[in-house]
Amino acid sequence: MNIGGNALVIKEVNINLVRRVLKECKQATKRQIAEGTGLSIVTVGTVLEILIQHSEVVEAGRISSSGGRPAQQYIYNDEHALALILFPFEELGGISIRCTVVTLFGRCLHEASIPVQKVDLICFEVIIDEVLKRFPAIGAIGFGLPGAEADGRLVVSDYDTLRGIPVAEHFRQRYQKQVIIENDVNAAAIGNYSRTEMETDAPAIYLYFPDRFPPGAGIIMNGRLQKGKSGFAGEVANIPLGIAWGSSEWQSSPEKLTYAISRLVSAVSSVLNPGSVVLYGSFLQEGHLIGITEQCAELLPPGAVPHIVLSMDFAGDYLQGMIVSTLSTLETGLQLTKSGV
Repeated sequence: MNIGGNALVIKEVNINLVRRVLKECKQATKRQIAEGTGLSIVTVGTVLEILIQHSEVVEAGRISSSGGRPAQQYIYNDEHALALILFPFEELGGISIRCTVVTLFGRCLHEASIPVQKVDLICFEVIIDEVLKRFPAIGAIGFGLPGAEADGRLVVSDYDTLRGIPVAEHFRQRYQKQVIIENDVNAAAIGNYSRTEMETDAPAIYLYFPDRFPPGAGIIMNGRLQKGKSGFAGEVANIPLGIAWGSSEWQSSPEKLTYAISRLVSAVSSVLNPGSVVLYGSFLQEGHLIGITEQCAELLPPGAVPHIVLSMDFAGDYLQGMIVSTLSTLETGLQLTKSGV
């Protein structure tokens, strides 16, 4: 990117550099920010004045400095912009909407489970309208909805009232805010990846086995979720393995369960060669992993068997993934390193 002579772009670059350092440090002095960004103290001071005017940064106390007067500290205000996360789940035979409001640092400010008669646009509107009254700083809304989008519409959905509807665009127009939709397994894959802080560049696969629906997969490559050309990536139930995922027959014995899952793990491993495969199913236990790993070793060549682990907290993975994905929409799209300034 050529930014020479473009004062507006340079100004935005400098603001983003200061933001980044303050977000990483939580609080810092002008000198510390200057050292972290490579900017002059004068430039840092100018940027801080702008951010303070917009309530994005607040002044903290002073700290002693060697041989001089105490230095002013600055804190990044993580409540400057908030994110709202919404997703339906089954509870005690009924359906509820999980509602969570988080800060830019992922700090939870509000959490509630709201029973609904059915999952449709109106039920979400009622909830969002009320939450926005309490938290007007919400700048992004994330919907966790099982299914898949195509051309901006939900073409696959567990909820008939949303199928074929441009859900994201509807709420963008209504609230004039950033809106994303992510399905459950993709969100869980993102959440688990961010929670475990994997350092390897090898692909990571999250295989989700719902109680009443066929399995799905979330695919992380180079630290990013992969959806494919039309969002169909991860629909592993369509791999022709001869397993009737729609019935409970494959779960009727430990042997059948181990057989089915090891075939699926081996199939995705043959294509993507992941470093790890995370499994989640309410019926899965640690004891199943031994048999699954052993059968994968028979089906795959040496070195191709991934590290197979069990997640015990799908809800936690799901929520964390929704938080990460929704907060990312509040981040500026301009990303330059210090060497590019």
